[in-house]
Amino acid sequence: MAIIESDKIDIEIQEQQENAGCKYMVLVSFEGPDQSKEIAKVLLTNSKPHIRQTVDTGNVVKDNE
Repeated sequence: MAIIESDKIDIEIQEQQENAGCKYMVLVSFEGPDQSKEIAKVLLTNSKPHIRQTVDTGNVVKDNE
């Protein structure tokens, strides 16, 4: 697994058309060193993606409410 540091990160969840191979496409992209948009991952699923935001408190990672 690559660890990438960037000032700008974008996560897009795209609901696909009825005739597509999967119902959802998740696109994870970031701004590269020359300010170009770089695609890190493309994920496909038929299940609605779950988005969760957490906070690291130093000794525990908990949901951000």
